[in-house]
Amino acid sequence: MVSKDAIDAAISAHGQWKKRLQDAISTGQSEFKPDAVKRDNACQFGQWLYSLPPDATKGEDFSKVQALHAEFHRTAGAILELALAGKKGEALKQLDVSGQYGAISGKLVLALNVWKARI
Repeated sequence: MVSKDAIDAAISAHGQWKKRLQDAISTGQSEFKPDAVKRDNACQFGQWLYSLPPDATKGEDFSKVQALHAEFHRTAGAILELALAGKKGEALKQLDVSGQYGAISGKLVLALNVWKARI
């Protein structure tokens, strides 16, 4: 079942990724592996999302959130790769509000809030 609490938790958890990526860019290290970060079914929200019953996955909200969530993870994983490779400038550019991360993060949060409002 789709719940407002699950969506709020997803927004919070994904918001923490910006700080994790900033730390990785700054230090060149992370406890996370880029390939794991790129998987959209490895985080708690992704596990919840993919475990929803079939009737909850038929709507436009689910499809949009699923696609944006997958793109968010691919983007975060790619930035983490840059950070771990010492490519700080490129990583920071992607992490910036006007970069790829800022764009996908904003779209994901907006889609999650729209979905939550329809519950």
